[in-house]
Amino acid sequence: MIFAPLSTALLLAAPFLSPVFFPLAWFAFVPLLWAIQRAETWRRAVLCGWLTGFLAHLFGFHWLVYTISVFGGFPYPLSALIFVIYAGLQAIQFAVIAFLVRRLGSGPLALYPALFWVTSEFWFPHLFPWYLASSQSSFASFIQSADALGPFGASLIIMWANAVLHEIITARQGRRRAPWLAGALLGATFLASLVYGFMRLSTVTDLMNSAPKLSVAAVQGNIPVGMKWDPKQMKANLEAHTELTRTITGAQVVMWPESAIEEWLPENLPALPAPFLDALQLKEAYFVFGARSFSGSAAGSDLKAFNTAFLADGNGRVLSRYHKQVLLAFGEYLPFAAVLSKLPALPFSDGFTPGNGPRTLDLAAGIRMAPLICYEDLMPHLSRQFVKETKANLLVNLTNDAWYGKSVAPWQHARLSQWRAIETRRSLVRVTNTGITSVINAKGKIVQTLPIFVPAVMNAQVEVLEGETLYVRFGDWFAWGVSLIAAVIVLLLWRKAAG
Repeated sequence: MIFAPLSTALLLAAPFLSPVFFPLAWFAFVPLLWAIQRAETWRRAVLCGWLTGFLAHLFGFHWLVYTISVFGGFPYPLSALIFVIYAGLQAIQFAVIAFLVRRLGSGPLALYPALFWVTSEFWFPHLFPWYLASSQSSFASFIQSADALGPFGASLIIMWANAVLHEIITARQGRRRAPWLAGALLGATFLASLVYGFMRLSTVTDLMNSAPKLSVAAVQGNIPVGMKWDPKQMKANLEAHTELTRTITGAQVVMWPESAIEEWLPENLPALPAPFLDALQLKEAYFVFGARSFSGSAAGSDLKAFNTAFLADGNGRVLSRYHKQVLLAFGEYLPFAAVLSKLPALPFSDGFTPGNGPRTLDLAAGIRMAPLICYEDLMPHLSRQFVKETKANLLVNLTNDAWYGKSVAPWQHARLSQWRAIETRRSLVRVTNTGITSVINAKGKIVQTLPIFVPAVMNAQVEVLEGETLYVRFGDWFAWGVSLIAAVIVLLLWRKAAG
């Protein structure tokens, strides 16, 4: 029973570890579908599904053990246990798919697995958001439909391809007629997606060429995890960023990453200290930086802590601020805190307070930057909310990926964030502590990047784009529609079986 789950898990995880393996996702689920169909009981089919999801998360997100330990402050063995529990919980999504496919089959045109998958992808809570479509980050012409359908259109086609391929293979083995009609419709849908992609790539290229440009300088300080938050190193860490900033010339905006300033700052900070401003030598450029901020009294019950992005002008006046809305489990808050805090020898604190909505950092000439802190650039609804509600015309991600360590995770993070640029048709500037500091254009292409774990400055000219995509305007209409269809199918077939 282990062969099929292991095969699917490896094939599915591979594209998330390196984009060169993106074709594997198109047949990754075939072994699992084969095992579900041939399982002796539905319980064994569900176990196969769960085991597949469990192994896929172990392979694809193996770096989380290090992250939980370093960022959350847990002992390494306990971090490994937490990761195993996490993988087991996330695997429930696969178990549900296995149950539905086993009980209801592949359906007309082998569409049921795709419908069930997209529904589960839309509704299932993911700690680290990923989609089957994310495996295709290097297949540019295929993923452009995200500006209308979000990631779910591509996910549906990929899973449909897996189901059709499985049906064709098993039909030949059973000397049954292969589902060529399903294959033909799948091929037509795939071709239509490619045609749409080519057309949108051409249109967006024209928009980018005519759009106004903004000169940005992103500072990658490269502060190791061991030096971060060490009171003895704070001055040296700040000076590392300051020295790099003094080399910048001609930038309209200077950007520092998440928590680049390690001192606690008051939420209502009116201006930067004069000595610090003089040391920066901003040359009248705007200054965006990340820091931990607070409101209330340190001794009072009204104390709140925030993960914040500040905007200051060239004279040091703080113009606006944004508090991170989606906090990171184990680092910024502790899931199940009421239970875990009762266990001995566990680090525990109340953690950060989430922000209360999108707030842009506004520059002159109508430039409205949407600051996405840490892994907020992985949340489709956040970028969409910024663009729709605040008319943001530039996405900026401030993050500190040092706690990923020397793993595939920083690149994995960058590739997953490509989708936000396509969905909103906005440039995305990512300024990070250790990498991957990069520019992702409105076509979802990483066009500029700094080497990882190197202190450096990335100078770039980025397009400032306007307008609303269908996805920004109507949101997850496609995923809602697929969910409704899947729910109707399940209810009708269940009633039929019960009757």
